[in-house]
Amino acid sequence: MAGSIGEVIEIRDVAKYFGPVAAVDGVSFGIERGEFFSLLGPSGCGKTTLLRMLAGFEHPTQGDILIDGQPMVNVPANKRPTNMVFQSYAIFPHLNVEENVGYGLRNRKLAKEEARSRVAAALDLVKLAGYGKRAAHQLSGGQRQRVALARALVCRPKVLLLDEPLGALDKKLREEMQLEVRQLQRNVGITFVFVTHDQEEALTLSDRIAVMSSGKVLQIARADDLYENPNCREVAEFIGNMNLFEGKVAAAAEGIVAVDTATGRLRVPYASPLDAGATVHLAVRPEKLALLASPADGVNAVKGRIIAQTYLGDRRQYLVRIEGLTKPIAVSRQISGTEPSLPSDGDVWLTWPPQLGRLLTS
Repeated sequence: MAGSIGEVIEIRDVAKYFGPVAAVDGVSFGIERGEFFSLLGPSGCGKTTLLRMLAGFEHPTQGDILIDGQPMVNVPANKRPTNMVFQSYAIFPHLNVEENVGYGLRNRKLAKEEARSRVAAALDLVKLAGYGKRAAHQLSGGQRQRVALARALVCRPKVLLLDEPLGALDKKLREEMQLEVRQLQRNVGITFVFVTHDQEEALTLSDRIAVMSSGKVLQIARADDLYENPNCREVAEFIGNMNLFEGKVAAAAEGIVAVDTATGRLRVPYASPLDAGATVHLAVRPEKLALLASPADGVNAVKGRIIAQTYLGDRRQYLVRIEGLTKPIAVSRQISGTEPSLPSDGDVWLTWPPQLGRLLTS
């Protein structure tokens, strides 16, 4: 995407070393103007270091960062068209809400009336109108996070950087704030770059997601494409729950590859040529699998035994032990009231159409 007309951020071969360790290892990509873009990965993958380089708190060992076409590597943090929201909120305890929100305007040489108007607009944007005189200690966790967002937005940055800003909230409040943050981004229309280790959060919020591991970007895609079409085993296992069958290519014809696995021969679509005998992984999501009480006809039928099940209201989750596999297979089955019963201590059969699986070669 680098170099496209709509980009506001360009990251060009950026690396950051701490001694011999590469926290970020030669990444290049662009972020579109007005996009909600997430950096997703486990702890230590380099996502926060990359965000801090965008903010100007860290400097790249190599490479360039451009915002609106302007090189940023030698521009200090306070001169960049960015602002940052931290997980810790960083609310000043001795200031009330409107003083916290207006703090970043102090050096802008604005008329008092314009500053007050901007603060009021920012508070209204985050649904805190009328809270201006409230002390910081009188706020809930969600309200503090809204104050942090308003303080970042009041300066009207071109890019808002968010470092796991919802991580300190409880699950219910976090889910509510996810919807609010997404709606806020749509309302203000500026670019958000969001760091998280939570896959569900990234899928819920993002226009596109960059999955990172060991300082590298493994894949950048829209949420649905990332979930349905991971480009490697590491992405497949990190995004949601994925079942993997390791095997060797036996044959390929008309876009379908036959793979010999420990559970028998399975079939999956794949367009590129593959050498017979090549080691691959067939990946299939739990919700793509049908779970049957009697042997299934057709391809991709695997016998197993249920070892655990969990009721989740709208669906039931199963773990099925398959002979020849070290890890049980996960199955998600919607509860409709008409599904056939399954034996709790007998054999069951897993089946799925070939087109619902994915072949991973790395």
